[in-house]
Amino acid sequence: MHNQEPDLNPPSASPTDSPREAAPHSLPVAARARDVDDEEGPAAHSASWWRMVIGHLVHDGRAMVGLVMLVLVAIVVIFAPLIAQYGPDTINAAALNEGPSWQHWCGTDNLGRDLLSRLLYGGRISVPAGLGVVAIAAGLGIPMGVAAGYGSRFLDDALMRLVDLVLAIPALLLAIGIVSILGPGLESVVIAFGIAFIPSFARVARGTTLQVRALDYVEAARAQGAGNLWTIRKHILPTVFDSLIVLASLNLGSAILATAALSFLGLGTQLPTSDWGTLLSVGYENMFESSSEMIFPGVALVVTVVGINFLGDGLASALNPRVASLRNVGRTN
Repeated sequence: MHNQEPDLNPPSASPTDSPREAAPHSLPVAARARDVDDEEGPAAHSASWWRMVIGHLVHDGRAMVGLVMLVLVAIVVIFAPLIAQYGPDTINAAALNEGPSWQHWCGTDNLGRDLLSRLLYGGRISVPAGLGVVAIAAGLGIPMGVAAGYGSRFLDDALMRLVDLVLAIPALLLAIGIVSILGPGLESVVIAFGIAFIPSFARVARGTTLQVRALDYVEAARAQGAGNLWTIRKHILPTVFDSLIVLASLNLGSAILATAALSFLGLGTQLPTSDWGTLLSVGYENMFESSSEMIFPGVALVVTVVGINFLGDGLASALNPRVASLRNVGRTN
């Protein structure tokens, strides 16, 4: 249940322990792929940079498979009211725990409710919940990491010790502790895991900021009188965002699984509202009467998370200039 953290920084430079005075051994991934020697910095090449990334993604079969899976999930979730033949809470006492049939493609649950309809509407809760976790973690972790990497040594040490404190507690246990304070419910789970996922974003943002701030064009801008906020907005944040795109995509899958896990335990979405975790919990109680109640919610989770991971791996490869150059050589040969 731990959040994932791709290897975006050089292995010789630890995000929390490397000396601030030491010059970076190599540029961040995004800055290396762009022409960072240009006097305007990496932000000037944003359009061409993203065209290159999209070009690599198009030639990455696994990334395209993941994208197709995610598009299908998004379509059925968004248009659930048009696709579902029955209401998610419509009870049919004559069709309890039935298997898949022409009338109910995924079967029914212990109250005779159509499982396909409940899956579609449950996705409208599980997927936004995962997005909410990533939004909270990125919204708090990125400013914290940039402030630690660009600010004073005292601020850096204070923020990183706070990050180490959060990392010392397993994410699931931390989330359960926060939910026990806030009370059970989907909002509490999203806030809890959003806090638990902050350290990964903060550490990557800090490491990237430490590297970019030592580059020549950033030093030149500061020597010409550029303010700290302007420098951060113009030069630091574009590269930080590029590095964290992969992390956000990979953490999205973990966030969806994490929120579903607490819903399975009864701490997340509360009945009668159901997400995929709640459907798994109800299916577990009736698995011997109808195995489809366990299988189809699990399949929905697997398809969504695998699609996210495939697309995230493709983004990681596309944003890595070394992998990109090897692909270009392979295609030319």
